[in-house]
Amino acid sequence: MTDATEKHFVIDSMLGKLAKWLRILGFDARYEHLKGQEQIDAYRTQGFFLITRNRKWFGQSRVFCLTANDPTEQLREVILQVSIRPQDIRLLQRCTRCNHQLREIAREDAFGHIPDYVFETHTSFHQCPACQRIYWPGSHPKRVVQRLQREFGWSISEVSDER
Repeated sequence: MTDATEKHFVIDSMLGKLAKWLRILGFDARYEHLKGQEQIDAYRTQGFFLITRNRKWFGQSRVFCLTANDPTEQLREVILQVSIRPQDIRLLQRCTRCNHQLREIAREDAFGHIPDYVFETHTSFHQCPACQRIYWPGSHPKRVVQRLQREFGWSISEVSDER
């Protein structure tokens, strides 16, 4: 069962870039091939929003059929249809590959697993417990925030937990 206070998604396999963006925004965004009504019903019962472009699921509660081809426009559709607000965002707290929540690690634990320059210039590191990928606050968070401002009019002060 999912946490009732957060939005959780199952993203159909044709929408990989959208899944990555929802993960960047901090949402549980599972990436799967949606193939049958039983699967759809199980996820709906668990509180997931299902996002697809497949029209055969159109009209069911918690299932959103997107029309846009562009990932930014797809994200815009999801934001509007699911009522995502800036305060819902937990920026860069999930692995963009695995969807797992990142955990903070000691600087020493990152040594040897990241470029030397990054180790010398950063003090904060997070790691995915599943794939072991290490993240650090480079220029990416700033670019993400700028894009959210440009595309959706969300200000930096509205985005919480920036890394």
